[in-house]
Amino acid sequence: RMKRNSKYCIIQVENLQEIPMTSLENKVLQCASGEKRLNPDELRQYFGTYAERVVLAVLLEDAEKKIVIEHFPLILKKLLAVYPNLSLKLSPNLSDQTQFTYIRGAQTLNISATIVDEAKAHSPYGIVVHSDKAENLDKILFSELYPDILAPKQTEQIVEKRGFFTKLFGK
Repeated sequence: RMKRNSKYCIIQVENLQEIPMTSLENKVLQCASGEKRLNPDELRQYFGTYAERVVLAVLLEDAEKKIVIEHFPLILKKLLAVYPNLSLKLSPNLSDQTQFTYIRGAQTLNISATIVDEAKAHSPYGIVVHSDKAENLDKILFSELYPDILAPKQTEQIVEKRGFFTKLFGK
């Protein structure tokens, strides 16, 4: 049995000979680390969900872009057609206006949206869209799934007309 208080982890052992040493060491290490979640780093990175549930992850800097904000409701609608039970998790590092825009878009599609602020989290993502079950997708990054949206549009080059003497003398 383990008792936990704010400073110490107390392990009570009735019969020390019945417990293998590795088990006792694991309990001590677990108590010392304070983490009782499976894969806590992965959970912090994906705002409290596991990587195999993630269907779309948008980097923080991409989530703030106007072009992504404009296309996101349609993308979310397409994802919802494939994965019926979706949730949207947002980084607290997004601006308030951007968070509100994404939350409003999710609510129109009846998708739960949450701003996740975990103390030790250092996630590179601004948005994580995940399912309620494991999907195990190879590509989840917005930049990989929708490169055409993030790619700068080719603008026509302005052709400067050069006069006869400029062509002749090269000035």
